[in-house]
Amino acid sequence: MYARWRRQWMSSLDSIFEELRQQFKTPDALNPAKSDPLFYFVHAPEDTLELKKRIPLWIAKFREDGKEVEVVSFADLLWQIIDASGRWDDWLESEPTEEPEQINRAVKDAVRSGNALVEAVARHLDSALPNRVLFLVDAALVHPYFRLRTLVSGLHDRVKLPAIIFYPGRRSGQYGLRFLGFYPEDPNYRSSLIGD
Repeated sequence: MYARWRRQWMSSLDSIFEELRQQFKTPDALNPAKSDPLFYFVHAPEDTLELKKRIPLWIAKFREDGKEVEVVSFADLLWQIIDASGRWDDWLESEPTEEPEQINRAVKDAVRSGNALVEAVARHLDSALPNRVLFLVDAALVHPYFRLRTLVSGLHDRVKLPAIIFYPGRRSGQYGLRFLGFYPEDPNYRSSLIGD
């Protein structure tokens, strides 16, 4: 019973990937609305760990198709921003006496200051190198500091190469997403949504 369930579950992630991979084989499909070539690989939040295990295999499949993949982790970008803020030691010092919400607000301020997260992602998207794809992983870690749609809005008209955001959440209609499955529906996503 478990083996059959696991095959079905695994094939769900793999089938989403294959649907996405097929779009990358048709250049016109990369930009059907003549907007930024940004794709959301929508998956159930509880599948995140299994999805991360699949990334190396999917990179190999893209390489078979003649594409080079760069993987950028939102976790790494957030840590770079926090480190650059110079406030980490202060936050650690105040953590025992401050409410978690205050620390989260301070981190949120650092991430949003000067559009730090948007600019960090933009640096990876600003050159249109042929046959290159960007995987943006660890999206759940931007919670509660940033909404992904805000990030994508900040990147509008700046995305020069195809990028895939591995999005833990649920689809809601044609353009709606629910980040992590518990945020309210945001119906204004205009990039290609593939998956759950």
